Amino acid sequence: MKLKKVGAICNADGRYYLMDQKDNDGEIVYQWLGDGKSAYPLVGLPVMDVENICAMFDITEKKREKLIMREMDAPDTMNWEDTDPLERQLDDPKLCVRYNGMDLLPLETSAGVTFIQEKYLLPLDGLEYMRLYERRGRNGDLFYIVAKIGMIIQAVIMPMDLPDKDFMVLLDDLMRQCRDAMRKKALIPKRESVAEQEPGPLFREGGDAGEGARE
Repeated sequence: MKLKKVGAICNADGRYYLMDQKDNDGEIVYQWLGDGKSAYPLVGLPVMDVENICAMFDITEKKREKLIMREMDAPDTMNWEDTDPLERQLDDPKLCVRYNGMDLLPLETSAGVTFIQEKYLLPLDGLEYMRLYERRGRNGDLFYIVAKIGMIIQAVIMPMDLPDKDFMVLLDDLMRQCRDAMRKKALIPKRESVAEQEPGPLFREGGDAGEGARE
Protein backbone atom coordinates (compact mmCIF):
# COMPACT_ATOMS: atom_id res chain seq x y z
CA MET A 1 0.00 0.00 0.00
CA LYS A 2 1.29 3.43 -0.98
CA LEU A 3 0.34 5.44 2.11
CA LYS A 4 1.56 8.70 0.59
CA LYS A 5 -1.04 8.32 -2.14
CA VAL A 6 -3.71 7.66 0.49
CA GLY A 7 -2.65 10.89 2.17
CA ALA A 8 -2.77 12.71 -1.16
CA ILE A 9 -6.36 11.52 -1.72
CA CYS A 10 -7.42 12.68 1.74
CA ASN A 11 -5.59 15.97 1.39
CA ALA A 12 -7.14 16.73 -2.00
CA ASP A 13 -10.62 16.26 -0.55
CA GLY A 14 -9.73 18.01 2.70
CA ARG A 15 -10.95 15.05 4.77
CA TYR A 16 -9.11 12.47 6.84
CA TYR A 17 -11.33 9.78 8.35
CA LEU A 18 -9.57 7.31 10.63
CA MET A 19 -11.90 4.36 11.26
CA ASP A 20 -11.44 1.83 14.04
CA GLN A 21 -12.54 -1.74 13.47
CA LYS A 22 -13.23 -3.25 16.90
CA ASP A 23 -13.88 -6.72 18.28
CA ASN A 24 -16.75 -7.70 20.56
CA ASP A 25 -14.82 -6.42 23.59
CA GLY A 26 -14.39 -2.97 22.07
CA GLU A 27 -10.69 -3.43 21.34
CA ILE A 28 -9.27 -2.00 18.12
CA VAL A 29 -8.18 -4.86 15.88
CA TYR A 30 -7.80 -2.98 12.60
CA GLN A 31 -7.79 0.58 11.32
CA TRP A 32 -8.75 2.20 8.04
CA LEU A 33 -7.94 5.61 6.60
CA GLY A 34 -9.78 7.41 3.82
CA ASP A 35 -11.61 10.50 2.63
CA GLY A 36 -15.13 9.33 3.40
CA LYS A 37 -15.61 7.93 -0.10
CA SER A 38 -12.81 5.40 0.18
CA ALA A 39 -10.95 3.56 2.92
CA TYR A 40 -7.59 1.77 3.04
CA PRO A 41 -6.25 -0.63 5.70
CA LEU A 42 -3.38 0.60 7.84
CA VAL A 43 -1.20 -2.50 7.90
CA GLY A 44 1.99 -2.89 9.91
CA LEU A 45 1.42 0.24 11.99
CA PRO A 46 0.71 0.69 15.68
CA VAL A 47 -2.75 1.84 16.72
CA MET A 48 -3.04 5.35 15.31
CA ASP A 49 -4.93 8.46 16.36
CA VAL A 50 -5.47 11.80 14.65
CA GLU A 51 -2.25 13.20 16.11
CA ASN A 52 -0.28 10.27 14.67
CA ILE A 53 -1.91 10.83 11.26
CA CYS A 54 -0.86 14.49 11.33
CA ALA A 55 2.71 13.52 12.15
CA MET A 56 2.81 10.79 9.47
CA PHE A 57 1.66 13.15 6.70
CA ASP A 58 3.46 16.27 7.98
CA ILE A 59 0.21 18.15 8.64
CA THR A 60 0.97 21.37 10.52
CA GLU A 61 -1.41 22.98 13.01
CA LYS A 62 -2.16 25.75 10.52
CA LYS A 63 -2.97 23.27 7.77
CA ARG A 64 -5.01 21.12 10.13
CA GLU A 65 -7.40 24.00 10.73
CA LYS A 66 -8.47 23.78 7.08
CA LEU A 67 -9.06 20.02 7.17
CA ILE A 68 -11.77 17.76 8.52
CA MET A 69 -10.05 15.12 10.64
CA ARG A 70 -12.10 12.55 12.51
CA GLU A 71 -11.54 9.27 14.32
CA MET A 72 -14.61 7.03 14.47
CA ASP A 73 -15.78 3.45 14.57
CA ALA A 74 -15.90 1.67 11.23
CA PRO A 75 -19.57 1.58 10.13
CA ASP A 76 -21.14 -1.71 11.16
CA THR A 77 -23.44 -1.53 8.13
CA MET A 78 -20.49 -2.67 6.01
CA ASN A 79 -18.50 -5.89 5.96
CA TRP A 80 -14.84 -5.06 6.59
CA GLU A 81 -13.66 -8.65 6.48
CA ASP A 82 -11.65 -10.11 3.59
CA THR A 83 -14.43 -12.54 2.67
CA ASP A 84 -18.13 -12.05 2.11
CA PRO A 85 -20.25 -15.01 0.98
CA LEU A 86 -22.53 -12.72 -1.01
CA GLU A 87 -19.87 -10.64 -2.78
CA ARG A 88 -19.71 -10.81 -6.57
CA GLN A 89 -16.56 -10.46 -8.67
CA LEU A 90 -16.72 -7.83 -11.41
CA ASP A 91 -15.09 -7.80 -14.81
CA ASP A 92 -12.04 -5.58 -15.10
CA PRO A 93 -12.96 -2.13 -16.46
CA LYS A 94 -11.92 -1.76 -20.10
CA LEU A 95 -12.71 1.92 -20.45
CA CYS A 96 -11.85 5.12 -18.61
CA VAL A 97 -13.97 8.24 -19.02
CA ARG A 98 -12.82 11.71 -18.00
CA TYR A 99 -15.72 13.81 -16.76
CA ASN A 100 -15.77 17.02 -14.73
CA GLY A 101 -12.09 16.62 -13.83
CA MET A 102 -12.50 12.99 -12.72
CA ASP A 103 -11.24 9.78 -14.35
CA LEU A 104 -14.14 7.35 -14.06
CA LEU A 105 -14.13 3.58 -14.49
CA PRO A 106 -17.46 2.03 -15.53
CA LEU A 107 -18.33 -1.24 -13.77
CA GLU A 108 -21.05 -3.66 -14.82
CA THR A 109 -22.71 -4.72 -11.56
CA SER A 110 -25.84 -6.68 -10.69
CA ALA A 111 -27.54 -3.32 -10.13
CA GLY A 112 -26.50 -2.02 -13.56
CA VAL A 113 -23.61 0.16 -14.58
CA THR A 114 -21.89 2.17 -11.87
CA PHE A 115 -18.69 4.23 -11.75
CA ILE A 116 -15.74 4.57 -9.40
CA GLN A 117 -12.95 7.11 -9.55
CA GLU A 118 -9.70 5.68 -10.87
CA LYS A 119 -7.69 7.68 -8.34
CA TYR A 120 -8.95 5.39 -5.57
CA LEU A 121 -6.98 2.50 -7.07
CA LEU A 122 -3.68 4.39 -7.24
CA PRO A 123 -2.53 3.59 -3.67
CA LEU A 124 -2.68 -0.15 -4.37
CA ASP A 125 0.42 -2.22 -5.07
CA GLY A 126 0.28 -4.95 -7.71
CA LEU A 127 -2.62 -3.56 -9.71
CA GLU A 128 -2.15 -6.30 -12.31
CA TYR A 129 -3.36 -8.78 -9.69
CA MET A 130 -6.25 -6.63 -8.43
CA ARG A 131 -9.85 -7.80 -8.60
CA LEU A 132 -12.96 -5.74 -7.92
CA TYR A 133 -16.04 -7.04 -6.11
CA GLU A 134 -19.46 -5.63 -5.38
CA ARG A 135 -20.90 -5.90 -1.90
CA ARG A 136 -24.08 -4.82 -0.18
CA GLY A 137 -24.46 -3.51 3.33
CA ARG A 138 -25.77 -5.70 6.09
CA ASN A 139 -29.24 -4.15 5.71
CA GLY A 140 -29.16 -4.68 1.94
CA ASP A 141 -29.45 -0.99 1.09
CA LEU A 142 -25.83 0.16 0.94
CA PHE A 143 -23.90 -0.71 -2.22
CA TYR A 144 -20.11 -0.49 -2.39
CA ILE A 145 -17.01 -1.83 -4.15
CA VAL A 146 -14.01 -3.58 -2.63
CA ALA A 147 -10.65 -4.03 -4.30
CA LYS A 148 -8.67 -7.16 -3.44
CA ILE A 149 -5.24 -8.45 -4.28
CA GLY A 150 -5.36 -12.17 -3.73
CA MET A 151 -7.91 -12.68 -0.98
CA ILE A 152 -7.02 -9.52 0.97
CA ILE A 153 -9.03 -6.30 0.86
CA GLN A 154 -6.89 -3.36 -0.23
CA ALA A 155 -9.58 -0.70 -0.58
CA VAL A 156 -13.25 -0.02 0.05
CA ILE A 157 -14.70 2.38 -2.50
CA MET A 158 -18.08 4.07 -2.73
CA PRO A 159 -19.43 4.33 -6.30
CA MET A 160 -20.27 7.65 -7.95
CA ASP A 161 -23.82 8.95 -8.19
CA LEU A 162 -23.81 8.61 -11.98
CA PRO A 163 -24.95 8.70 -14.69
CA ASP A 164 -26.69 12.07 -14.59
CA LYS A 165 -28.26 14.08 -17.41
CA ASP A 166 -25.17 16.10 -18.36
CA PHE A 167 -23.02 12.97 -18.33
CA MET A 168 -25.45 11.14 -20.60
CA VAL A 169 -25.56 14.05 -23.07
CA LEU A 170 -21.77 13.96 -23.39
CA LEU A 171 -21.70 10.17 -23.77
CA ASP A 172 -24.43 10.27 -26.43
CA ASP A 173 -22.46 12.89 -28.37
CA LEU A 174 -19.28 10.81 -28.11
CA MET A 175 -21.10 7.69 -29.33
CA ARG A 176 -22.53 9.62 -32.30
CA GLN A 177 -19.07 10.83 -33.27
CA CYS A 178 -17.63 7.32 -32.95
CA ARG A 179 -20.36 5.87 -35.19
CA ASP A 180 -19.75 8.62 -37.77
CA ALA A 181 -16.02 7.86 -37.74
CA MET A 182 -16.69 4.13 -38.23
CA ARG A 183 -19.02 4.79 -41.16
CA LYS A 184 -16.46 7.05 -42.83
CA LYS A 185 -13.73 4.48 -42.28
CA ALA A 186 -15.88 1.77 -43.89
CA LEU A 187 -16.22 3.90 -47.04
CA ILE A 188 -12.45 4.20 -47.54
CA PRO A 189 -11.25 1.61 -50.16
CA LYS A 190 -8.87 -1.00 -48.82
CA ARG A 191 -5.33 -0.73 -50.14
CA GLU A 192 -4.19 -3.67 -52.20
CA SER A 193 -0.63 -3.69 -50.92
CA VAL A 194 -0.02 -4.86 -47.36
CA ALA A 195 3.15 -2.79 -47.29
CA GLU A 196 1.16 0.35 -48.07
CA GLN A 197 -1.12 -0.36 -45.11
CA GLU A 198 1.78 -0.32 -42.70
CA PRO A 199 2.84 3.11 -41.44
CA GLY A 200 6.28 4.08 -42.72
CA PRO A 201 8.96 6.24 -41.13
CA LEU A 202 8.49 9.99 -40.98
CA PHE A 203 11.80 10.49 -42.76
CA ARG A 204 13.52 8.27 -45.28
CA GLU A 205 17.20 7.65 -45.09
CA GLY A 206 20.02 7.85 -47.68
CA GLY A 207 19.17 7.56 -51.37
CA ASP A 208 15.44 7.13 -50.67
CA ALA A 209 15.11 10.69 -49.43
CA GLY A 210 12.82 12.95 -51.40
CA GLU A 211 14.15 15.54 -53.83
CA GLY A 212 13.37 18.33 -51.40
CA ALA A 213 15.74 16.81 -48.87
CA ARG A 214 18.71 16.86 -51.28
CA GLU A 215 21.13 19.75 -51.55
